[in-house]
Amino acid sequence: MSRLHLYNPANDLALGLGCRNYTPPPNAASLQRAGALLPLWWAGESDCVLAPGAGTAGVSSLKALYGLNGNPVSEARGSDMRPDPWGWSADTVRIFTSAGVDPALLPSETDIAAMRMLSHRRTSISMLREMGRVDLLPLETSDPQEAVEMERRYPGCYIKSPWSGSGRGVFCAGGLAPEILASKAAGIIHRQGSVMVERGMKEKQADFAMLFHISGGEARYRGISMFLTENRGMYSGNIVAPQEWIFSRLAAMAGRGNLEETARSAAEALGKIAGHKYEGWAGVDMMVCQGGMIHPCIEVNLRRTMGVVAMDVASRLRPSRPGLMAWRRGAPVGLTLLPPAEGWALCLSPLE
Repeated sequence: MSRLHLYNPANDLALGLGCRNYTPPPNAASLQRAGALLPLWWAGESDCVLAPGAGTAGVSSLKALYGLNGNPVSEARGSDMRPDPWGWSADTVRIFTSAGVDPALLPSETDIAAMRMLSHRRTSISMLREMGRVDLLPLETSDPQEAVEMERRYPGCYIKSPWSGSGRGVFCAGGLAPEILASKAAGIIHRQGSVMVERGMKEKQADFAMLFHISGGEARYRGISMFLTENRGMYSGNIVAPQEWIFSRLAAMAGRGNLEETARSAAEALGKIAGHKYEGWAGVDMMVCQGGMIHPCIEVNLRRTMGVVAMDVASRLRPSRPGLMAWRRGAPVGLTLLPPAEGWALCLSPLE
């Protein structure tokens, strides 16, 4: 069955509101429009990419340059196209329905509600329990003073909204006055019902994610990615390199056997927790810390991720040296992976 792909990176924000008609903030909407053609990087020959208003300028040359497949469309072509979005939410169902996708091919309201709850950051608590790492459990609370107390006991905690994307909705409590921290936590609780409080890890060496595909009740390991974040925790880009290069780089910090066991344990836990409620890509964000210790679940992303995109790009380009794939404002830097639009460019530049 042909697939109808959709790039909707604001989906994590839509999940936070849980409504069917979601309007992302201007910056997120701009990035979503700029990246509308991104699924060309993983589309099959008979697939289409739902990208109304994206235009076709430069599409033919882009496909020829990188050997890409798929065709941009503004509505579903045929009643048997299987919807394949970046992420699922009630808003995603609305978008596909408006495009003419057969409702029988879309998740039910019950399915969407289950996926929404699995996308809550508290899923990291379930994962860590299943993986036997109760020493790393974050706190979920609806009491702002509990967040203040957690920061008092463990200075440098990270405060996280239950639903957010790319490090947004995350801030470090270190140095904040108790009343300011309580106010910020109360705001998140008012909007989303609770707040997550996570102890800061000492001497982080690397951010990475293990990538899985879930189907038939099982999560199967598909690859690994390394990504960069800013000091505040916001995502800034993914490393594009062969899988063995990434694995070896992390193994030098944490040990190959440790990584392999973490992949096995995470797949088993993810299958138990989400295997019968979700089908598709999932990324489990992790961290290598002081002494090579692996934090095996910072959070779970039940969607396609930029780590999966980096893996797709690497498999097509087969780079001889690692590069950094990042969204940039203004003039492109290095290889341009998409036609620049909305002032954004997705670029692959040498890794510094």
